Amino acid sequence: MDSEYIQSIRYKLQKRLKRLSAANQESFRMVLAQTWLFLQDNEITKGILDDLERRVPEAEKWADTVIQDGCAMYGDTELTQTAICYWVVKTCATAPFDEEKALEEGRHREIMQLTNSNDFRDSYVEPLFDYVEEQIDDKRMTLALLKKYKHRCEWFRRKELKLASEQGETTLVYDLYEYLHDQGLQFHIEPKSASGRADLISAQTGKDRLLADAKIFNPDGSQDSGHIVEGFRQVYEYAKDFNEPSGYLVIFKTCERDLSIPTQNQESAIPFITHNNKTIFIIIVDIFIYDKTASERGKLKAYEILPEKFVQSLSENSSPAN
Repeated sequence: MDSEYIQSIRYKLQKRLKRLSAANQESFRMVLAQTWLFLQDNEITKGILDDLERRVPEAEKWADTVIQDGCAMYGDTELTQTAICYWVVKTCATAPFDEEKALEEGRHREIMQLTNSNDFRDSYVEPLFDYVEEQIDDKRMTLALLKKYKHRCEWFRRKELKLASEQGETTLVYDLYEYLHDQGLQFHIEPKSASGRADLISAQTGKDRLLADAKIFNPDGSQDSGHIVEGFRQVYEYAKDFNEPSGYLVIFKTCERDLSIPTQNQESAIPFITHNNKTIFIIIVDIFIYDKTASERGKLKAYEILPEKFVQSLSENSSPAN
C-alpha cells in the first residue's frame, strides 16, 4: 500500500509513544506536552482528535472525575472510553508547568499524582494512540481503494467511461459505486443532508462514514474550474453535516489538457486540502481518449486550480447545493 505521507505520520506517532514509555517521572510531563503539541500541529491527527471530542462531548466531565478522584472510569463503549482517555491526556498535557500558577488552578497535585502513576500510560495514553493509528489506517485503506479505482479506469475502462461521460456525471458515479461495492464496501446511495445530497455515504448508520462526491472536468463545456470548486464545497459541507473529519472528491477529466491542483501536501500523489480540521482528498481520473502516445504528445500546459480558490469558496455566501 503506497501511502507515504500518512505512513510517515504513523511512524512519528510510534516514535513519540516510545519517548513517553522511556521518560522518567521528572521528564514525563514535558514529553507529554511536546507530544500533544505534535498531535495538534499535524492537520490529520488534529482532525481525528477534534472529531473524537465532538462525538462524545460528555466525556470531558467524566475525565474531570478521573483526575479529581484518581480513580479509573470506564465507558460503556470503546468510543466512549477512548474519549475519556482523550480528555484525561489533553488536561494533563496542557496544564501549566509553573507550580504557583498550577496551584491557583487547583489541579497541580491531582495531575502530578495521576501522570506519575504506573498505569497512566497503559490506561490513557496507549488507548488514545491506538485509536489515532486505527483512524489513520482507515484513511490509508480508503485512499488505496480509490487509487486502485483510478488505475482501473485509466488502464482498462477509459473508452467505456469516456462514452458514459456524455450521459452526465450520474453514470460515472454509479461506476464508482459498483467498484466500491465489489470491493466489499457497504454504503447507502444519495441520502439527504442539510447541505444537499452527498453522492456516496458508506456505513451511514455506523460511527464512521465515507463521504464521496464525483464531478466531470471539461472546461470546453460548463464543467470548468468553478464546477470542481463547487464539488469541493459540497463535500466539505457534507463533512460538516455528518461530523466527519474527511471527505473525497473524485474528478473525471474528459479534456486533453492536464488538471493541476498544486496543494502543499499530497498523499501518494493525491492532493488534499484541510480547512477547519476537515480534510478533503482530491482524486483525478483521466478518461480522455488521446490520439497520440504520451511520448508523442509532449508536455501539455495544465489547467491549474489553486488551493486558495477552494478555501475561498467555503467563506462565500452561496446557497446550499442541491
